[in-house]
Parts: sequence; C-alpha cells; structure tokens
Amino acid sequence: MKRPQDRLWKGLAALAGLGAVASAAPFRKRLRSAVRMARSLGDELPDLNDPIFIDYLLNTFVGKIPFPEIRMDLYRKAGLKVDPTTNIMMHAFVLQARDISIGPNCIIGPFTTLDGRATLAIGRNVNVAGQVLTIGGHHAVDSPTAEGLLGKVVIEDNAWIAMRATILPGVTVGEGAYVAAGALVNRNVEPYTLVGGVPAKKIRDRNRDIKYTLGHFPRWI
Repeated sequence: MKRPQDRLWKGLAALAGLGAVASAAPFRKRLRSAVRMARSLGDELPDLNDPIFIDYLLNTFVGKIPFPEIRMDLYRKAGLKVDPTTNIMMHAFVLQARDISIGPNCIIGPFTTLDGRATLAIGRNVNVAGQVLTIGGHHAVDSPTAEGLLGKVVIEDNAWIAMRATILPGVTVGEGAYVAAGALVNRNVEPYTLVGGVPAKKIRDRNRDIKYTLGHFPRWI
C-alpha cells in the first residue's frame, strides 16, 4: 500500500507537468535541490511582491492548473482584477497581472497573451479566443536607442476576438465589435463592426441585437 506522502509527491509531480505516469522521485529530488539552492542564495532570493516574480509564478504554475476555480482564485490573489463569472483557460501568458482587469461573463481562451504593461481593460461578456495576442508595449523602429513605447489596450463590452488575432498597443476595440481570426489590429475598431486582415480593415457592420451571455466554467480544464 502506498504511503500518503507518496501519493502527495505523485500529485505534485503531475501538477508540475511531469505527467501522471511519471515517477515522483525525480521531482522530489529536484525540489530538494531547489530548496538547498534557495537557502544558499539568501538575500538574492526574489521579492515575493515583485510583479515580475508574480508573473513568473502565474505563467509557470498557476496557468497550468486544470481546475478553473483554483486557478482563478490564485489569479485574483496575485492582483489580477477578474470577475468570478469569468474564466481564463489554461496556458494563458500574463504580463503585469496587477494592471489587468476583466469584467463578468468573459471567456479568455488557452494560450492567449494578456499584456498589462500599459494596463489592459476587458469589459463584460467578451470572448477572447485561443492564441490571441494583446500587446501593451513595443519599441520605436527608427529610434537609435530602441525606445520603448507603451499603449493601453481596451476591449469593450460584448466584443469578440477570434483565434490568433493580434491587438497592438494603444488600440480600443469598441463595444460589440468582432475581430476576425488572424487579424492584426493596429488602430481603433468602431463599435459593432467586423474587421479582418493584416492590417485589419472594416468588412461590414455587425448586428447590434446581442442577446447571448457567455459562460464556460467547467469543473476542470
């Protein structure tokens, strides 16, 4: 019969991405080695309140937890302002979590980048599909010093961002707007319009009679 501590190590190994069938012994050995190294670093250990360290924890561990309630609770504890009815699916990549706010009834797809370096504000009932990039910072192309530039990204209520779209710094996606898959959005999107392409251009108006309420909150994944 397995000892309780063996089951615990096996669970931790699976959570760390070693796989359910992987042996827990290598993970246990690595963890002990990491603890010894941390103790030897002393004052060089990262500040637990450092936003960069918080993002590291979110992207390395929290985003891989397959239980939405636990995952979302940890995002909130880390300072990400997100409504309890919203689900950030697994493997999201978060930058500067404390400057990100997401309203109610939103779905944030897997492998999406949420960049809060210049603040990211997402309204209510917004769908952000998988592998979408929201980008809050870039570098001036012709600057001799590669000057860094920041721009707040806003996605308003009832907007829909389809898979692999990219929202560049300083862009506001208006209420009810629809951004097509793979679009590169480098300027503001008017409310209730459908845009697509590289760079994104208006294709047509979108129906304003939106009656759906988004919600995807399974017990796991």
